[in-house]
Amino acid sequence: MKKVKIVINKRKPRAQETLEVTRQLLTQNGFTISERPDFIIAMGGDGTLLTTANIYGKKGIPILGVNLGGLGFLTDVMFDELEDTLLEIRSKKFRFEKRMVLKARFNKTTFFALNDITMSTRVPGRVVEFSAVINNEYICRFIADGVIVATPTGSTAYSLATGGPILLPSAEAIILTPIAPHTLSVRPLVLPAESKIEIEVGKKGKAVLVADGQRSTLIKTGHVIKFERAHYYVKLIKPLHVTFFHTLREKMKWGGREHA
Repeated sequence: MKKVKIVINKRKPRAQETLEVTRQLLTQNGFTISERPDFIIAMGGDGTLLTTANIYGKKGIPILGVNLGGLGFLTDVMFDELEDTLLEIRSKKFRFEKRMVLKARFNKTTFFALNDITMSTRVPGRVVEFSAVINNEYICRFIADGVIVATPTGSTAYSLATGGPILLPSAEAIILTPIAPHTLSVRPLVLPAESKIEIEVGKKGKAVLVADGQRSTLIKTGHVIKFERAHYYVKLIKPLHVTFFHTLREKMKWGGREHA
């Protein structure tokens, strides 16, 4: 774990200065910058980490997320903690976390996502008709603003904001969360990770498919999108003192009153 590649969001304030300081820290602590790295430092916010995971995740290269501002639920390490974290990595005092990835296919196009893949209305205020099939069994037709298919990692993202459940990142499951369904009977589902999901766009409404909030394509009436787990995991580097529930408490303010 000596060779490192840096991926940084250049739109962040003082990004170039941050990049130069990071290079100095790496050199001073015995690391080298390389295009064939042992691990990658993704510097920015969760979007930067998701982009990095999409590009390098299939190669199995571990990713360390460094937060340069904002919520940073996936980017656990603050920039002022980077040097200490590098020392921990050098001393092998860290852990790897394997994160499940979602795959969606239609019309010979394939999307991968670490968080979620969303199908939602293209016209604000208008709904879309969907039909869902799971493991070759017809489930239902429903009208909604959209539907989210999420991984356990993505359970704390858009799915959570629309009423979906929180899953531990180590869980092996797929979450199906409707967005503002026009019936009380269509609720979020937690499915086994090996499930095969097919969602067809009906005649009502126009929709767009978005992977991890970044890559998108238009979907039309009659399109059937097939979802399943990907064949690979994204490997994240986590400091030993960082836990999922600690992050939930600190960044999501999750939990009850400490002093009742």
